[in-house]
Amino acid sequence: MDIAAWLSDYPVTVPGDLQSPAALALVNFVQRHAGETAAFVEARRGGNRELILLDFQTGRPQRPAYPIKHIERIAVRFADDDAMPLVYVLRPDFPDTPHQQLTLESTPRAICIDDRFWSEAQLTWTPAELVQRVLKWFERAAQGTLHDARQPLDPLMMGSGLSFIISRRDLAQADTLDLVGEHDDQHHRMLRVKRIEEITGRRADLEPISLVAYKVAPENMQRLTFAPDNLGSLAEMLAARGIDLFSDLRQKFNDWLRQAEPPVWRINGRFAVIVEMPIIAPDGAAQNGTDLRAFLTAQSVGAIAAALGIAEPASEELGSKVGYVARLICGESDDAAIRALSVQSAEIHYEFDRTLATQLGGRNTPDIRNVVLVGAGAVGSHLADCLGREGRFHWTIIDDDRVLPHNLARHIARGPNVTAEKAALVAAALNATIDSEMPIATFITSDVMTEGEERARVDEALNAADIIIDATASLVAGRYLSDHPSAARRVSAFFNPTGTDAVVLAEPNDRSLTLRDLEAHYYALVSRDQRLSGHLSPSDDAFAYTGACRAITNLMPESNVMTLSGLLAGALGEAFDGERALLKVWSLQDNGALDLLEVDPPITTHFEAGDWRITIDRRLIERILAMRSEALPDETGGVLTGLVDIPQKSIHLADAASSPADSQASPGQFVRGTDGVREYLDDVFARTRGQVRYVGEWHSHPPNSAASPSATDLTQVDWLSTLFELDTLPALMLIAGEKEIGIVFAKNTGVSFGDPEPAAEGKVANG
Repeated sequence: MDIAAWLSDYPVTVPGDLQSPAALALVNFVQRHAGETAAFVEARRGGNRELILLDFQTGRPQRPAYPIKHIERIAVRFADDDAMPLVYVLRPDFPDTPHQQLTLESTPRAICIDDRFWSEAQLTWTPAELVQRVLKWFERAAQGTLHDARQPLDPLMMGSGLSFIISRRDLAQADTLDLVGEHDDQHHRMLRVKRIEEITGRRADLEPISLVAYKVAPENMQRLTFAPDNLGSLAEMLAARGIDLFSDLRQKFNDWLRQAEPPVWRINGRFAVIVEMPIIAPDGAAQNGTDLRAFLTAQSVGAIAAALGIAEPASEELGSKVGYVARLICGESDDAAIRALSVQSAEIHYEFDRTLATQLGGRNTPDIRNVVLVGAGAVGSHLADCLGREGRFHWTIIDDDRVLPHNLARHIARGPNVTAEKAALVAAALNATIDSEMPIATFITSDVMTEGEERARVDEALNAADIIIDATASLVAGRYLSDHPSAARRVSAFFNPTGTDAVVLAEPNDRSLTLRDLEAHYYALVSRDQRLSGHLSPSDDAFAYTGACRAITNLMPESNVMTLSGLLAGALGEAFDGERALLKVWSLQDNGALDLLEVDPPITTHFEAGDWRITIDRRLIERILAMRSEALPDETGGVLTGLVDIPQKSIHLADAASSPADSQASPGQFVRGTDGVREYLDDVFARTRGQVRYVGEWHSHPPNSAASPSATDLTQVDWLSTLFELDTLPALMLIAGEKEIGIVFAKNTGVSFGDPEPAAEGKVANG
């Protein structure tokens, strides 16, 4: 690099003749206030650009990480177009470090002192800030701490202003595909790379740009330190990385020119080269990730082909409709002509595919598990949208509903989607978001519990799933999914009736707790935790969207839906990335504050009594045994509440109430009182919207006693059975002994137990 030759384009001038106020301000600041940091050398001006040369005190330590000198001469470049000042280091052998601009080979190295956009940086720009940022850059370079995880590692490249968008899968197959960059109709500086067969309806004023794409193998990668400015230097840069650009171009261009009717737009259009390279640090170490670069010629394919010796200009009279014809005998490349073919850099972006979605979502490994989403309404559509944008899953969406106008208030659907099938719409949204060779989502327009012709498809999807998401907000559907024979892990996500709270229930990975168990834990929590006292209260307001008696919907703003759906999606991501069970309830307050109630769901034990199954969790067992200990030496007891599913003959015990105040207790007897019992049961019933109800009685036995029923207990069970038969339910009695509990159910004596294992199965024997 000839620094003197580069500076010769900027003749020396005096500060008083500077046209840039910013340049003059920098000179004045350095001379008056920054003498200990920098010394003004001279000012230069060339065209609309001005240079301020400074000798800068770098503050390097005794053993710098890079060979930074104590004093480095820099040139700060200002332009009349109010662009960001550039800082060049005027030393030919200045070291390659992170965070340098990617400059041309004929230009000194430029350091990147500010990663902000100039539109933002200029709001606070001052000469003092520039000096401080330069000083900070030198200090960090000398200390080896330039790289910040929040910043890109490779040099920034300034270029043409065009941007290409390419599919990762097309880039991987670039050597076998014919690729073209097509301008966006509205934003002409954006070009989408497509296969030639995908190009339709070309506009005369927006001709496509032909291109080739290459992927540099890691073993051939060298760090890019200077940007090529002509086709020759680009070919040299690629040759050093194992790619023979000219050989490839000769073959491609020759094929195009020898077509029966070469397309005019292709031969006379510009040409671009896209390169995907592993990121390499200045010390040669490979980094995590890849770097995409694009280089665009200002000349046509025909002009490049002529410089390569495979074509020559020709008029229409000489048989050419495109201005060039293929040479019968290929000649040698004209190096001077090739060097005259200018190349500019262009931005390039990957299409939003699963890999990019995963990276932007803060994860390292794509999640390609099969997920069935049951319910594509307000909750389901937003969950799919969130999780899909994180690059998660292959999806099957199941829902039998259609979009109606009122659904637009809280759904990802838009006006033209009214009457569309919700399942189809959500699947289409996922497929339109993630670029993929094959669709990432399919759909089944059916009720998940259908007995019709779709039953086989639904079962096939559920059985093939790794995860099943219940977003139906339906007790029946949730329990059906919990009981389905599929081996998939289940989760459930829903809002409360007023749309202020969100709930997620996630089974552990081993399914030692099922959705039914978690539902019981959830309702038990609602029944006893004062923070959820109004959680399931019905909304005072509703909207009738047709004249039908059941055609009403709750009033819930989309802002709540989006906020709560985001929280649910985050929790589901947490569950899917882990193995433990989750039970979380978020509550939005009127002032915008958010409360979170999280419970570690306890393990459960199941007991079978005839056709019935009774389920109790470990935490409730411990609570009952604790109440017994507190009452000793007297006996104690109270009412039991739980969830009842009569068709499935299932009871999940939710809670055991403490002894009423008017109970009669002694070391050998307990008579449960009635004071407050009715109010307690009514409150539990109301708080859980009728899901948790009275299911039986519990009492304790004296010290050193077992949990087996006494004669008095069996008499009481007979009385309870008569009472419960009025409600078509069996009677249930729980007995707390010294270190165990026992269950008597429908005149059957339960096996006592104290320290149950997860999902242990017990049998209730005949009494």
